[in-house]
Amino acid sequence: MKKSCRFILNDKEMDLCLSQGRSVLDLLRKDLGLYGTKEGCREGECGACTVILGRFPLVGYRPMPSCLMPAGQISNTHLVTIEGLQGERPNRLQQAFINQGATQCGFCTPGFILSLTGYLLEGRTVTLQDAVDALDGNICRCTGYGSIRRAVAQTVEPLLGKVPSLQGLIELDLLPAYFATIPQRLAKLRGNCLADSPDLTFEGFEKDRLLIAGGTDLYVQQGDTLNKSRPRFLIPESEPIRVKEGMIEIPASASMEQLMRDPHLIDQFPGWREKLIVMASHIIRNRATIGGNLVNASPIADCAVLLLALDAQIQLVSSKGFRRRLPLREFFLGYKELDLNSDELVESLLVRKQDGAQLWNYAKVSKRKRLDIAGCNSAAVFTVNNQALASVGLAFGGVAPIPFTARQTMAWLREKPLTRETFLGSMEVLQEEISPIDDIRGSAEYKRRLACALMADHYLHCFSDTCSYGDFVKGGVL
Repeated sequence: MKKSCRFILNDKEMDLCLSQGRSVLDLLRKDLGLYGTKEGCREGECGACTVILGRFPLVGYRPMPSCLMPAGQISNTHLVTIEGLQGERPNRLQQAFINQGATQCGFCTPGFILSLTGYLLEGRTVTLQDAVDALDGNICRCTGYGSIRRAVAQTVEPLLGKVPSLQGLIELDLLPAYFATIPQRLAKLRGNCLADSPDLTFEGFEKDRLLIAGGTDLYVQQGDTLNKSRPRFLIPESEPIRVKEGMIEIPASASMEQLMRDPHLIDQFPGWREKLIVMASHIIRNRATIGGNLVNASPIADCAVLLLALDAQIQLVSSKGFRRRLPLREFFLGYKELDLNSDELVESLLVRKQDGAQLWNYAKVSKRKRLDIAGCNSAAVFTVNNQALASVGLAFGGVAPIPFTARQTMAWLREKPLTRETFLGSMEVLQEEISPIDDIRGSAEYKRRLACALMADHYLHCFSDTCSYGDFVKGGVL
């Protein structure tokens, strides 16, 4: 079933009748003939299909992979492709790529240009490291990346330490002039066709219609089917993370990037952003949602492991508006089994707001540093009183059929002194309660060793004045 969709494509206002589940990549290339958006992996890993999506006033602009984006979600938005940045001559960023030899075969180049331009449009203070990190979801097989880094440095040099405005980016020749008209045009578009907006609420949902938020897993597994489907939508980043009644309330629709940059969590957990940057890539984090990561029920889900260690609660809402709240650790019943009724959705996650910074750590082991599925991952939170562990939160992925809370190890650690013997003894307890299996990511024995290595990483990060790398080598852990 097709539905009317009004949006702005580059500088052109569009009114199309389209299949809601059709990927934006196919819409652009097959229906609209915009071939600058390249088709590569169709899994969100290569970045060749990157576009920029602008949604006002709450979200702003975000670079995203179009292969994982349903067309039904672009209603009332500004969709930017490489053609929408093109003028009579190369702009500042494109010229930097030329000057530095940062493009060879050229297949990946549009994605790099869109990812960096999207980063500059996100309304954040520009740093060179963040600008380079914004390209972590884009792959190039020709240049070796050195020339791309030089092109990025050349481009952002006048913006370092600043929060770019639309007008400022236009004046620097990084955006065409028509961008200045987009906020007003989008406001008018929203006023004229609000009824065509994707459904942003939990109310009145239909059991037989798939609900898509980020789609970063669903479009990888069911892309062809979804292209012909009639799903309903939740929009990533459609609600803010807020503090309410002593809890940090994280909407299920919050994106992973939103989670990573939330100031409440950054204040409570030192190094929060630096640790979480290993989760996915910038363009994937802009789409992937916290609720989606949990209901996917993967035993190695990054967000699930993190939130379990933080002793999060999960709030569910039924089609009749009834709400129930339970500890997240009780939500996972078995492999791909959840305590989620057929008429329920995940509404939010709640983490207790603490005064002051907490001792914590997150670590994962994977073949690539970023944008990879963990072989094993873990998070830990510690509270110390009089040189002893007053409380511990500890969770692992990849060591059980579900994201695993190490309750026996947590209980054993409470009130234990901060000593080498305590740290090594906890690993023996951990080995008794985990149950990894042999699979494509490694043998059960390998994962047991990884679990201990991750525990050692937690201790070394949080208690470096009490233990050393050599302690764990001597103890046979590393």
